[in-house]
Amino acid sequence: MLPTLHELTPYLAYATPPLLGAFIGYLTNRVAIRMLFRPLKKWRIGPFSIPMTPGVIPSKRHEFAVNIGEMVGEHLLTSEEINNSLKKDAFQEHLHSLIETKVGSFLKKDLGPITSLVAPEYNSYFDIGYKTAKYQIKETLHTHIRSEECTEIVGHAVESWLDAVFDRPVNEIISPAHRQTVYHLVEENLMRMFLSPAMDSWTDEFIANKVDDILQSQKSLQDLLPQSLNKLLIDTIRYQTPKILEKGARIIQEPEVQEKLVARIKNGIEEFIAGLGPMAAMVSNFLSPEILEEKIRVYFSEKKEEIGELLTNEEVQIRVAATLTERASLMIHSPIAKRFEAYTQEEIDSFGREISHQLVMLLRKPETVENISRLLKDNLELHLKNGTRSAREIVIDFMGRPGLEDAKSKIKDEIIVLVTSQNTRKIIDSMIDSMLDDLLRKPVGRLDSLIPAGVRDGLYGSLQTMATRMLTSEVPGIVKSLNIRKIVSDRIDSFDLLRLEKLLLSIMEEQFKYINLFGALLGFLIGCANLLIFIIR
Repeated sequence: MLPTLHELTPYLAYATPPLLGAFIGYLTNRVAIRMLFRPLKKWRIGPFSIPMTPGVIPSKRHEFAVNIGEMVGEHLLTSEEINNSLKKDAFQEHLHSLIETKVGSFLKKDLGPITSLVAPEYNSYFDIGYKTAKYQIKETLHTHIRSEECTEIVGHAVESWLDAVFDRPVNEIISPAHRQTVYHLVEENLMRMFLSPAMDSWTDEFIANKVDDILQSQKSLQDLLPQSLNKLLIDTIRYQTPKILEKGARIIQEPEVQEKLVARIKNGIEEFIAGLGPMAAMVSNFLSPEILEEKIRVYFSEKKEEIGELLTNEEVQIRVAATLTERASLMIHSPIAKRFEAYTQEEIDSFGREISHQLVMLLRKPETVENISRLLKDNLELHLKNGTRSAREIVIDFMGRPGLEDAKSKIKDEIIVLVTSQNTRKIIDSMIDSMLDDLLRKPVGRLDSLIPAGVRDGLYGSLQTMATRMLTSEVPGIVKSLNIRKIVSDRIDSFDLLRLEKLLLSIMEEQFKYINLFGALLGFLIGCANLLIFIIR
């Protein structure tokens, strides 16, 4: 059964002071907290303003904003704290992940030409930059080409290249097959030259001039021919005469030759008899052609052995050789003009034309051209040692060592002049324009297909390091330029009072509740203390 109010009255006298103290403490703290934000404006009674209006926060909002800005800017968001945060593993992992995501997605894009990557509003700037870059590339390259350093580099490169070429065997420069092609071409050109009408005119003129020079100079064959050739002619006659006589002895034994000799001798005798005049008829009665031929044939039949022995007789051979040698020597030492004194100029010209004609006919024979070409080829291949000699040795043989060095110097100078010439400049400019224009028009494609995975990882790491270093070095300046203190102060100062109240309450609502409870507790304890004092009295 519940106690009645009358029964509780004695106890209420003891409970009232603590409960009233708790209520007053709670209410006092709640009103005090409320007075931080209320009233929003100053209250007045007539001309008098009510103290403690407006509330603390509305009246001191600017000072509050300045203090909060100073606290955030000077003590919370400092450059040192931001730099320390940038170096933390969590931020670095996030930065690496961000770079990998953004850069990776860009690398995976199928990019078009470079021009398509430029925003339309920047096309004019891109064109100016592109043309400027091309001009700078050209000028830089041409300046380098014209410099002494480049000239020395080109000169050394050409010298090294020429030395390498000259040290190579001829076979490596011109293969045997290519040399055969050259020889064949020489043979074709010789034949074409010999068959041309100009060859007739040139040969006629050349022979006519030579004949005139020889006849006017009173020179002999000894003067015109080398001494070695003169000696060769005399020695050939001397040593070949016995062989010729021996061959003649063998030829005479042949029936066909004997028949020709009989016919020639018979004709000779008949011409002699015919030249006797009135006595020719009388002699013809004694020596008819049939008898004459029979006698000659019988004589050859009986005497052919003796004729053969006569021709092979050593003494006869020596005498014949001596006679021929003497006549040949006399002919060689006699002025050529002396042998033509009996001839008219027309006959001499005809003789020259005949020599020219025979010479041209000889030269136009395929075997002659083939022999001349073979002679050139054999002599060249002999000199080249079938292509095993070095090009340096061949050039030195033809030009000498000073000539080789002079040729190398001239080649080097000509190449340097060519490299630095205006035409080369135009060619280089055209090549640069073409290459850069083609590069500009060519689609870039997917960059990840061009960059290996390892390189991409290195790229991400490098970008992360660069970004960290840049942020670390630039944070003090950025923080200073941002003026975080002023930003926070201005922002708080611009807040609506109700919004600011709501913001602060959202942050400190829990703390305010405990402050109210603490006020109630404190009031309760004070009430208990008063009750205790009252009881003691």
